[in-house]
Amino acid sequence: MKKFFDILAYVISIIAILAFVVFLHGYGSKKESRLHERVVEWRQQRQRHKEYLSRHEKLCDIGEAVQVVHAADTWYKKYHVIRHAGGGIDGKYYSNSLEVWNLSYERGNRVFDVDMAFTSDGHLVLRHYWGDNLEDDSLCAISQSEVKIDGNGQVRYYKPFHVMTLGEFMQTKLYRTYTPLTCEDMIAYMATHEDIYMSLDMKDDVLQSYDYVVKKAHDMDELNVLDRVIVSLYDVELYDEIAAIYPFKNWVLRQQYVHERNYSELLQDCIKYNIPVVNISYCYANDEGVQWLHNAGIYTYVAICDYMSDMEMYQSKGIWGCCSNNLNESNFLKYE
Repeated sequence: MKKFFDILAYVISIIAILAFVVFLHGYGSKKESRLHERVVEWRQQRQRHKEYLSRHEKLCDIGEAVQVVHAADTWYKKYHVIRHAGGGIDGKYYSNSLEVWNLSYERGNRVFDVDMAFTSDGHLVLRHYWGDNLEDDSLCAISQSEVKIDGNGQVRYYKPFHVMTLGEFMQTKLYRTYTPLTCEDMIAYMATHEDIYMSLDMKDDVLQSYDYVVKKAHDMDELNVLDRVIVSLYDVELYDEIAAIYPFKNWVLRQQYVHERNYSELLQDCIKYNIPVVNISYCYANDEGVQWLHNAGIYTYVAICDYMSDMEMYQSKGIWGCCSNNLNESNFLKYE
């Protein structure tokens, strides 16, 4: 019996030693893992700091920045809201449809963001992206779409890429309900709604797109509507070429594309071309560099903002308005 207990004690000792070794190994692995995590975190912090310094490096003199010159009657001093893709309707976005325009107009909105793309047969129509699934194809329902969050923080549904012909586009109801629109429809709508401004967001060749808009306005004898077109400028190097197509009166710089990482360059371009409005991505709206724009008299709009509680916070930082799916001008009247 004594021999049995001696053997049992020996086995237990071996098990205890093995358990201790395993514990030490696990402890070492955890310690090594924590060390690795700290190194990764330190590297991320260092990279963020470098990005911050780059974004705020004063590449031009902004100590006493020249003020931009404002026209006597400007759209941005009157309106706080740019309705994103015309706005939301029945909980659906990105439609750029006739029905969403009518709804937005009825709610007092006068500035619409307009997405424009070319059909496969060369016609300019209102479309955000051909890969967006606006539930216009019975072969690919929303539930079968690939879901992503885009740069504006919006939920997007994607389907297999297909550029429609004009005929296909006009025969396909958006979300199986709403009326699709062409460039010519936009010009006609502006002609009958003389207080509306359209902020154009060109998805294909920019110069070709603006040339198309101007030629159609000329053909329809409605060149006057171009004075209410707002050029959304993604690349400042295209300014002179777009201005050569037509002397548009209204311009907006898209911060997240023009100078995402440096505010002094952004300010310099605004002053150089006398562009009084900047559209800022919501992820940069809290940055101190935005104040440099405000100091030069530049109006800023944040994209995308769908809640007035968020907008109150942005306004406290000097941001004037927003690109929104749901907010209306009436929301801002309560706060003025």
